[in-house]
Amino acid sequence: MHKVIPRTTPISPTIGESEIPGSEANQPHLKFVVKYREAAKRKQKVFEKEEEAIQFARTKNPNFRRDPIQDTEAQASARMLLECTNRLNAYGKTIKDATDFFVQHLTATEKSCTATKLVDEFVSAKQKEAASNFDLDDLRSHLTTFGKRFDSDPVGTITSAQIDNWLRSLNVSIVKRNHFRRLIMLAFNF
Repeated sequence: MHKVIPRTTPISPTIGESEIPGSEANQPHLKFVVKYREAAKRKQKVFEKEEEAIQFARTKNPNFRRDPIQDTEAQASARMLLECTNRLNAYGKTIKDATDFFVQHLTATEKSCTATKLVDEFVSAKQKEAASNFDLDDLRSHLTTFGKRFDSDPVGTITSAQIDNWLRSLNVSIVKRNHFRRLIMLAFNF
């Protein structure tokens, strides 16, 4: 018997070492056999090198000996693409729309600074504008608290819901909370 590569379809070519009677005597250098079907007839071709046999087998069946790991990854990617497309279709959007939005988001996030750096730059800009000491102290005291809470977060990733939750967690009056909100909005619009 000869080694047979598992078939992917019933008509796939197979490769094995030659055990054709008389082939050793007639052509000892030909060692690999490709068995295939052509026009509903069984055929075989003998090759000296396995690479040549594989090349020929691929001409008969392009899927011959494809990498199963690569196939699995391709199938997973196709499934993910289909799932994402279906989810976006529910909102009338495409993969391109989602990609454009996400790239824009990532670009904005990369340019974004941390909350502490924003507060420092905002206060120094107000100093250059010759704001009063009272206003500068007010900005420093309120925005420093905000900067400490969102210290390592890039400003581009901080959401209004996060800010609202933080403001509600402060043990201050509604008027004071709105004052915090106004100063934070000034800093974000800076």
